Amino acid sequence: MIILLIMAGLIFCGASVYCFYKANYCACTQAGQCDNPVNHYWLGAMVNALVSLTFCCFALHVELGTLLWLTLMASCFLGAYISARHAKVKRCKNASSTNALLTNEPN
Repeated sequence: MIILLIMAGLIFCGASVYCFYKANYCACTQAGQCDNPVNHYWLGAMVNALVSLTFCCFALHVELGTLLWLTLMASCFLGAYISARHAKVKRCKNASSTNALLTNEPN
């Protein structure tokens, strides 16, 4: 039962991080155009984080559950950050190779 509660906490932790990054992406790329979805994404991030914290605290009681939740959140945020950086580097490499192909064409 404890493992199922921890797994549920991890799932909701991942959903919280997804909503957080989606809210930030929407706020940065479409400022002023998606205020309502940003509010929904922020609300989703907070609710999922609280549900995740609740599952972790039920699994391991308050002190250890909170430490587990902090560890889960930190690892999810770190994984998402590393993934975003890798995707950005990959996009930059693809864009630079495309620009090189376009500039080397004879007139």
